[in-house]
Amino acid sequence: MLLKPEEYIERLGEYKRDIYVLGKKIEDFVNHPNIRPTVEAMAYTYSIAEKYAPHSELVGEKVNRLNYVNQTFEDLIARYDYQRELSLKLATCNYRCTGCDAINAIYPATKALDEREGTDYHRRFLELLKEIQKKDYACTAALTDVKGDRGKRPSEQKDKYLRVVEKREDGIVVRGAKICQSGAFAADVNFVLPTQTFRPGEEEFAVVFAAMPEDEGIKYILQNTGIQAKQREGGKFEAGNKYGDRTTCMVVFDDVFIPWERVFVFEDLKAARDVVSYFAPSHRCVGAACKAGFIDSMAGAASLMLKTSGLENVSALQQKVAEMVAVSEGAFAISVGAAVKGANHNGCWLPNFQMANSGKVIGVEGFAKALMNLIDISGGIIGTSPSEFDLEMVGDFLRASEKFTAEQRLKIVKFIEFWTTSSHLVGAFHGGGSPTAALITLRFLMDLSSREEAVKNCIDF
Repeated sequence: MLLKPEEYIERLGEYKRDIYVLGKKIEDFVNHPNIRPTVEAMAYTYSIAEKYAPHSELVGEKVNRLNYVNQTFEDLIARYDYQRELSLKLATCNYRCTGCDAINAIYPATKALDEREGTDYHRRFLELLKEIQKKDYACTAALTDVKGDRGKRPSEQKDKYLRVVEKREDGIVVRGAKICQSGAFAADVNFVLPTQTFRPGEEEFAVVFAAMPEDEGIKYILQNTGIQAKQREGGKFEAGNKYGDRTTCMVVFDDVFIPWERVFVFEDLKAARDVVSYFAPSHRCVGAACKAGFIDSMAGAASLMLKTSGLENVSALQQKVAEMVAVSEGAFAISVGAAVKGANHNGCWLPNFQMANSGKVIGVEGFAKALMNLIDISGGIIGTSPSEFDLEMVGDFLRASEKFTAEQRLKIVKFIEFWTTSSHLVGAFHGGGSPTAALITLRFLMDLSSREEAVKNCIDF
C-alpha cells in the first residue's frame, strides 16, 4: 500500500517520543519549527512514490521503492532516479535512503546467516518487511556510534558503543547511543546496525535490530545549527529552504528492550560484518545519485541568481553553471554504471563495490566543486545580506534586475545562503563514511597487478 503524505504525518503525530531541542523535551514534536521541515521533507517522498513504485512479490502489491529489496540493476537505477528527483525537489535530505540501504543489507546477510547456522533470523526480517511494505513505513538506519577514543577497541570502552547488556527469554536489552542520525525522530522504523566490524570477544556489539515507536527508553536529541536557529525565529523564507537543513539527532538507548522477533543478528561476528559490508557500498553509491540531485538544485539556484542580478549573459559565469551540470551528470553516471555492473548477493542486487566507493569519492569532489562555483557566481551578498525582516528598509538597495522584485532576489539569496552555511557539505563528506573510508576500501578491492601488466606489455618491461 502506498500512503498519502497527510496519512504519514497523521500516523507520526500519534507516536509518543522523547525528543529534545535545546535541552527541553518537545510535546507537539510534529509541529515544532525544527522538526516540521523534516516531516514535510519525508512526507514529500510519499507524494511522488507512485511514479517509482515496484510490485512486491512479498505482499502482492505495489510498494514504496525505498522499502523494496532490489533484484535487478533496473531496480537500482529506478531507485537512483527516485533519489535524484527527491534531492532536486527538496534541496535537502529525504531521510529514507539509509532505511532502504539497511533493508538491502539485512536481507542478504540474514539469508546467508540462516543457511550457515540453521537460524531463523531471515524469516523474522521478512515478517517485519511485510509489515513495512503493507503499511508503507518510513525507515531510517542508525550505524554511527560515538566511538570515544579512536585508538581504543570497543571492548576497552564499552559505553562508547551500542551493545547488548542483557539477554532474556523474550528478547534483549541494549544500551548506548548512535550519533549523526538523519531524521530518525520522524521515521516509523529505525534499523540499528553495527558501526564497524568486530573481533572475537566483542560479540556483545554484534547486534542488528529494528527499533519501533512503542519501544521505551529511547531519546532523540536534536542538533542545533544556524539554520535551526533561523527556523525557531520564524519568517516566511529567512531559513532559506522550507524543507530545512539536513536535520540529525543523537539517539540514546537507555536500557531498551527489543523482542526477539525484531532482532536479526545476535553475537555473530560474520553476519555483523556482512551487514556493514553490504550497507556501505549501497549507501555510498546512492549518495552519488543524491549529490547529483543536490548539484542540480545548486545549478538552478546559480542560474536564478544570475538572472536576478542581471548577469545571465556573462559567458564566464554561464561556463561555471555548465561545470555544475557536468559534475552532476558525472556523479549520477557512476551510480548507474555501478548498478549495471553490480551483482546478486543472496537474492539482493547490490552495486559494484569498486564503482560504489569511487562514486563516493567523485561525488564529494563534485559537490565541493559545485558549491565553490555557486559561491563564485553569487557574490558576497549570500554571506552578508540583511534578513527578510529588514526588507521594508533595504528593499530598494537589494533590487538588481528590473525583471525581479527585491523580495524575489532576497529569496534566492537566502536559498543560496542555506546551501553554503547548512550542514550539507559536512553531510556530503561523511554520510556513509568519509572519502578516506571509501579509499581505504578501494585499496583492498583494486586490482593493480593487471594494470601493471598492461604497462609492462606496452614497454616490453
